This record gives sequence, structure tokens and C-alpha cells, in this order.
Amino acid sequence: MPKQRASLITAIGLWAVIATVVLRHPHGNIISWDTFGYHLYLPATLIHGDPGISDPAWVHEASETYKSTGTLYQISELPNGRWVNKYPLGLAMLWSPFFAVGHFVAGIIGAPQDGFSKPYQWAPIVAALVHVLIGLLMLRKVLLWFFGERIAIGALVLIVAGTNYYHQATQGLGMAHIFLFALGAAVLWRTIQWHVHGQLRDALLLGFLLGLMVVSRPTEVVWVMFPLLIGLVDARDWRGFFSEQWAKRGHFAAMAFTALLVCLPQLAYWNWMTGHWLYMSYNNAGEGFEFLHPYTWEALFSFRKGWLIYTPLMAVAALGLIPLWRSGSAWRWAIIMFFVLNLWITTSWSCWWYADSFGQRALVQSYPVMALGLGAGLIWISERRTRMLWALPMLSIMVLFNLFQTWQMNEGILHSSRMTWPAYRSAFLATSKPEGFEELLLLGRSYTGEQDLPDPMRYQRHALATVDWKEADSGEGLFLRKDRNFSPAWREEWRRLTDRDHIWLEVSCRFQRPIDGSMPQASLVASFEHNGHSYAYHAQDVDLTNVEPGAWTSTRLWLLSPEVRRPNDLFITYCWLRDTLPVRIADHTVHVHERKH
Repeated sequence: MPKQRASLITAIGLWAVIATVVLRHPHGNIISWDTFGYHLYLPATLIHGDPGISDPAWVHEASETYKSTGTLYQISELPNGRWVNKYPLGLAMLWSPFFAVGHFVAGIIGAPQDGFSKPYQWAPIVAALVHVLIGLLMLRKVLLWFFGERIAIGALVLIVAGTNYYHQATQGLGMAHIFLFALGAAVLWRTIQWHVHGQLRDALLLGFLLGLMVVSRPTEVVWVMFPLLIGLVDARDWRGFFSEQWAKRGHFAAMAFTALLVCLPQLAYWNWMTGHWLYMSYNNAGEGFEFLHPYTWEALFSFRKGWLIYTPLMAVAALGLIPLWRSGSAWRWAIIMFFVLNLWITTSWSCWWYADSFGQRALVQSYPVMALGLGAGLIWISERRTRMLWALPMLSIMVLFNLFQTWQMNEGILHSSRMTWPAYRSAFLATSKPEGFEELLLLGRSYTGEQDLPDPMRYQRHALATVDWKEADSGEGLFLRKDRNFSPAWREEWRRLTDRDHIWLEVSCRFQRPIDGSMPQASLVASFEHNGHSYAYHAQDVDLTNVEPGAWTSTRLWLLSPEVRRPNDLFITYCWLRDTLPVRIADHTVHVHERKH
């Protein structure tokens, strides 16, 4: 077989397997949930001429017609009446040629040209398969440059069959990770070309690729480590290294300018919508980065979504970075800094399990880099026959284990976001869902916000607090009036409320209808607070309609604890007078309902 032909056949063969699986079992409605948000830019701009979504009626209609999402969390209303998209623009840019083809096909076959019918559903699927092929071909080139033919073949097979890349490439086609994998592999290859040949064209292409990555997922800015640090071998010679980099300042400027041009549509969109060039669209206080308190241990080792639990082959890849470092490669500082920064940033996100997926999907785009660790590990293994005797069977078991767990995930034997150690233990190597499996999982939370009340057979109720109003008025309770429309709040840190993963909070308070028969507007409020910002907010309005003047009525609200962001986040409850008419309140109490087992 001609030189390097085998690795090309391997890459295309792996892609053919993925494409066959996808085409045999295509997604029925891929433009749903998060993908619905990524996609919205296209029909909003190209079909409805409403990129600012000033009229969300068509969005609601599309969501209801195609059952795309439980709630429209993908967009949020601004004070100017427009609805800003939560998701970045990059995927829409990558999908736009395929969307245009889908629009053309819809017109030919008579399908609704609404941006969501069947031809449009196929557009991101075809786009994903194209980028899977590009990613594998680019990674093959990188591996050949580093290691040669045999190691390239081994690393390609291991990445595709031995990691959750396979699950993303067959089940997560509407998400960003497969596209970012392809762009990341292209960044590595273009960095090699730029470092070897020093041409301005390569610097411009690098800027273009980096811009696409950042505008698709801003945290991918860590990929800039490669053009920045390539060539740094010994940190003690940093003066000489940065002197060499300074000589390339024209190329770096061109790279930065090109990346900025690619990101300009996103910046212009934010500025047009909000008046700010940079905008944090993930504006729920319950989610965000915790750079000082990352969830790295949970993200690596928890049975809920541990990277090394569900993708153990990555332990081999991480260990393979050691011989790569010791080799004195010109890439070693770039690779290590990327690995550390990417892991830190990725695991600093408060929703560190990244919702429904198989394993840590947010790390899939880093696999072109981890493939270098795998390649270095394979070289180390191949140096001695004794190593091969135990390592090759171990790697084969890891591949089979990954494929089996992928099948379990697709069959519902493993859960995509609610796994625990007892659930994992019961499902280990199982070929059907274990009896009582649901009871072993983390709480199932409603995506629509609707939640059944706790089952008293499964939850134990106990009193938590009676709010002490030290400034209570004479007589029973406390008056809320125009100059005091909030009662003193009761606060407690989450870590002091329970050691369970969730609780139900039952909050009640009595309200007295004024003796003059008026009906002031008031609410009982409970929420969680992170750094002074409220999330999981719930308010229960007081109904005085059928209450006699001077009589009392009790108002109760139920709040299921959210996925609490930090242990010191506060649970807060208070009463709120939304009126100028006074009302008397009394007996503000809080009860906790904890799961018995």
C-alpha cells in the first residue's frame, strides 16, 4: 500500500461508519432545544427579515409547530422590546451555506419555506457530516507530521472509537463540539504550516480559523496558545523566544485583524441590540464562571459526568503528554498551557456537567490536542514488547467499553445527566435498564419549570425557621405599607440547609384583609441568590377575594431548590407589598422537605 494511504483510508473509513449510523437513524427534529437557539439567527435574518426578533410571534409559532423547545430560554427580552439570542453566532455562520441549500430544496419539493421544515432539518446534519470529515482529515495531517503513519492510524481509531467523540458525531450533530473539533484540528495544521514556512497566508488563515472558533464559543480563545507559544522549548530562554515572536509582529497583527473581522458580525449584533460591543448573554445568575472555585474534581471523577469515568482513554492521553513534554518539542509549552487553561475554564462553568450528553461533551473539541498525547503514549508503548503485551489489550478494552457505554446511553440504560454512583453501579455492563433505576438517579427536573410537589412517602418534613420580625408593630404581626413594602428577609446559606442534592422548601405566611374591605396586592417571595443576584425566583400572589374584612388567610408557596451554584449561595424569603394600601402579615415560616433515602 502506498505511503500514507492507509491513514487516509482509515480516516475516510471512520467517517463512513459515522455517516452510515447518522443516515440510518437521522434525527427527527434536530433543530430543538439549544440547537434551536443556534439556528434562530438564520430564519430570523434570511426569511423573516427580523434579526432583532422585534416580533417573537413567528418564533412561538415555529416552536409550537415543530415542538422545538419546552420554553423559549434561547432568547431574552431587552428593555427596547427586542429579543436577544443567548447563543453566539458562529454555528449559524458555519451552517448558512447548508441553510441556503435547504431553502432552495424546500422551494423545489413544496415544503414550507419557514426555516424549520424537513429540508432545513437536514441542513445542520449534512453540515456536521462535512465537518466530521474535515476534522478527521485535518487531524490525520497533524498526526502524520508529529508521528508518522502507524501512530496516526492508531490515534485516529482511538479518538473516534474510544472516546465520546463518537457519541457527539452521531447524536450531538446540532451542537458546537464536532464543528469546533474540526476547526481545532485545522488550527493545529495551519500553525504547523505557519511555523515551518513563515508565510503571511498561513497567519491570515490562522486568524480566520481562530475567529470562527471564538465566535462559535468564546472560551475557545485558548487555542491562541498555539500560534503564541509555538517554538518555546525552555521557559528560561523566554527573552530570546519573545524576541523571535516580536519579529513576527506583522503576522500577529494580521492574525488578530482577521480574527476580529470574523467576530465583527457578533460584536455588531450585540452593539445593535444592547448598545454594548460585548454582552454576557448568559444572564441567569444561576449559571456562570467560578474561576476561583472550579468544579474540576467533579468534572473529572464524578459518576454524574466524570470525564475519566466515561472516557477513561483520556487518562492515557493525559499521561501521554508527559513523554511529549520530556521530548523537548517546540510544541510542549503550547500544549501544556492549552491543556491546563482549557480544563480550568471548561470546569469553571457552574453547569459543569453541561446538561444532557454522554460524558464531558465540552472537552470533545480539545481532542485534536489530546490525540497528540495519545500518539506520544503509543510511541512509548511501542518502544518495548513487554509494554505492548499489556497496553494493547488495555486500549482495546477501553475502546470496547466506550462503544458499549455509548450504546447504553442511546438505550437509556445510562442517563444523560442524572447519574449517581449507585445508578452507575447498577447499570454497569447491563444490557437492559435495571429495576428501580429511576430511584437511584439524581432528581429529574422539569425543563418547563413545572414540577410535581414532593411525595410525603418519600420526603420527610421538618420546620426550618419562623421569621423573627424584631421591628414588629403593636398587635399581631407586621404592617407592610407604602414606606415599608418589603418585610425583613430571612436568609440562610445553602450548605446550612441540607447535605442532600436537593430539597423542597415550603414557605407560608398569613395575610389579613384590611377591615375597610380593600384588597392590597401582595406576594410571598422565595429565591436563591448568588453574589447579590437572584435566581430560581418564585412569587406567590395573595388572594383576598373570598376573605372577610379583618379575617386572615394563609398563603403558601413551594420552591424546589435549583442546581445551586455555590455552597454559600443564599436562600431568601420575604413578603412584598406591591401596592400603596397597607396589609398586615404574621407567622412567616419555612419548612424543609428532604428525601428520606
